[in-house]
Amino acid sequence: MLTTDFTKRSYLLRSIIGPSLLVGGLALSFAANTLADTPNAQATEAAMPRASVLAEQQAAEQRVEAIFADGADVAALGSDRCLPSRRIRGVDVLDNQTVVFDMGRKDNYLVRFKRQCFGLRRDSAISYEIHGGRLCRLDGIRSLEHWGINRLVPGPRCSIPAFIKVSEAELELVEAKVDAARAARIAQRDAQKAARRAAKEAREQSKEQASSQIEDSLVGG
Repeated sequence: MLTTDFTKRSYLLRSIIGPSLLVGGLALSFAANTLADTPNAQATEAAMPRASVLAEQQAAEQRVEAIFADGADVAALGSDRCLPSRRIRGVDVLDNQTVVFDMGRKDNYLVRFKRQCFGLRRDSAISYEIHGGRLCRLDGIRSLEHWGINRLVPGPRCSIPAFIKVSEAELELVEAKVDAARAARIAQRDAQKAARRAAKEAREQSKEQASSQIEDSLVGG
């Protein structure tokens, strides 16, 4: 009589299905862990560039503060002793202590005088000394003043203490610092004018009151 052994077949099915379910469960677990870790990994990867940018920004701020600090040794901060004159694309006078040489290709060199260079003003014309096709440390810069028609008169000579190479980010900070100092000077000057005006008005009022009192005393007498 033909019989079917269901016990053996069920064992066979369990032997096949059991490992399959185990493998499937492990795969699902791994996928779930991967999905759970993905946001953390993405957040870590996104945080790394931000941290790098913040570190560069802080380094730029510290370097600019060192350049503008009272008593700063700009010669020690200098990077190049001379600049080839043929590479100078432009000169930007920011104020009477700060000049930027544009060498092209985002290559900028800052000249920061220890004291004010008389005659230098924002965007003013200047002349500078060239020796052997180079502009070097201790060479002179002069402002050019317009006298009459088509006549430029050079101002006092100011010696270049150093050329400080600055990045684009540092140059933006330098310009912002110069603009802030200019705004502070203007605000202080306006406040002083207002104070002098108020003092003058107070003196005039005091004189008027004194004159009125004298007149009243004369009338009363």
